[in-house]
Amino acid sequence: MGVKGWEVVFQGERLKADLIAAVLESNGIRVEVFGDHAYSAAMNFTEARILVPDAQAERARDLISAAESTQV
Repeated sequence: MGVKGWEVVFQGERLKADLIAAVLESNGIRVEVFGDHAYSAAMNFTEARILVPDAQAERARDLISAAESTQV
């Protein structure tokens, strides 16, 4: 479920969401991350969603796809 004017571009582990959000923000995309902050370096049982403004959603998805395709 999204918020009017915003689209969900990622849903998954909170730690990964925070990393993706940092990359999106560094590329000039406005980001909101929703989810619990209850995680540590050892475990992550929480889930989060990243929302971006509708006008930036396509660019955000392109950046996420590009990052995922370059993972080793």
